Amino acid sequence: MTWERFGYICRKVSAGIGEHETVSDCIARVEKEQSSALYGKPIGSSSIQRKILEQIGSFENKDKALSALNLYQGLKLSENFEEPMRFKRVVAYLSYVTFIFYIVVGIYQLKVAPTFLGALEDLNLSMPSYLGWYQDYWWYFVLAVTILLISSLLIGHNLRKIFRFVLGIENSVVLKYLAFKGIRQSYIKVIDILQFPIELSSDKNSKTPSKLVEHLHDVQVSNMSVAVEMQELLRIEMRLLLERCEQQMKYISMLVAFVVVWAIFFFLASAYSPIFVLGEVI
Repeated sequence: MTWERFGYICRKVSAGIGEHETVSDCIARVEKEQSSALYGKPIGSSSIQRKILEQIGSFENKDKALSALNLYQGLKLSENFEEPMRFKRVVAYLSYVTFIFYIVVGIYQLKVAPTFLGALEDLNLSMPSYLGWYQDYWWYFVLAVTILLISSLLIGHNLRKIFRFVLGIENSVVLKYLAFKGIRQSYIKVIDILQFPIELSSDKNSKTPSKLVEHLHDVQVSNMSVAVEMQELLRIEMRLLLERCEQQMKYISMLVAFVVVWAIFFFLASAYSPIFVLGEVI
């Protein structure tokens, strides 16, 4: 709910700033007011919302700072940036699968396998191939599955950070090398759109503008509503971002499900093979 609080701060500062009060002081004052708590949790120090407020507060020109705040207060940001429940469920599913996998491995390795190995040794029977193969390579098997599960959790955790707009997440190793390329591209476009009011009001802008930013400059020059076009572009890019994130998590879920089914089959095969051997002897 930090976007609701961010929007309230923008509206309150625009309407209630004192004649001799700086924008930075007014933002700090509004954030301390009890009424701000009605709009959600405090804005985190490592979020894009905090960065925007700090940049607006640093403007030397008060009119330009208020102009940027007026643009932000006209946006319905909370409607576009809410993390979908189905995305949370996929991450929860991966966490649950990881937990269950380690429970099964622990029980099998500490309880099941030693019991069968002891019984076979007492009866001077040879170890079944499935059980022998597992005893020789179980560490590599668990390591491979662990890498897959932990990688899936890392990807899911970092994709969730996208919807929290944590600063610098677009430069993380996961988004650069493990996430689908389109996810990072869509997120960078969303950030470009969000920062446009700051760039529009700032006197210091040495960065080469993206096509989206150039388009918004054209919108501003043509006297169209910048807020309306920003809202539309954010809606489009957030929809694409969500679709791409869900697509990647869907593929990851399918891969994890396949590995889990294969692991269960392997555990059952290696567990039942000594039972059949003991049954023939008895």
